[in-house]
Amino acid sequence: MAIVQCENRHYYDNEKYSSCPHCGMQPDNGDLTVSFESKEDQVQNKLVEIANGDEKTVGFYQNIMKADPVVGWFVCTEGPERGRDYRLHSGRNFAGRSYDVDVSIIDDSAVSRKNHCSIVYEPRNCDYILVAGEGTNTYVNELPLIDPIYLNNGDTIKIGDSIFVFIAFCTEERTWM
Repeated sequence: MAIVQCENRHYYDNEKYSSCPHCGMQPDNGDLTVSFESKEDQVQNKLVEIANGDEKTVGFYQNIMKADPVVGWFVCTEGPERGRDYRLHSGRNFAGRSYDVDVSIIDDSAVSRKNHCSIVYEPRNCDYILVAGEGTNTYVNELPLIDPIYLNNGDTIKIGDSIFVFIAFCTEERTWM
């Protein structure tokens, strides 16, 4: 069974139908065949696509180690996802309610969808920086986040109605370099 996509972006089984049963169009080309691959494979394939393009957005460590190692964590201590941890990687980690962000806080409706805020790890100086995004209620150690701020190990961050503790893994004594 091969699922293909017609020019009008409908999906169908080309072994059952010679043309799209929705609109009658022929499949655009064989490149639009959908494969049933795991989420990890899809992410890896997307990283390869990005790396082969004009714009390189693959993390600093990933180029060196062929992996995207953890540099720290956010651990939810209060809120709908209490007890859950979120891995941070080198570069910019977006936090939001969407499934396709790095820190995906799905169950907290007070969190903006795509870019409530972001956590940046800069590997040269081992700096962690919290940057405001589209979210209106982000606090660090009970102070509102207005400008970018350096994070310290153990800081508490309130994003929406959830509270997180920041845990740094990479430090001046321990890095992936």
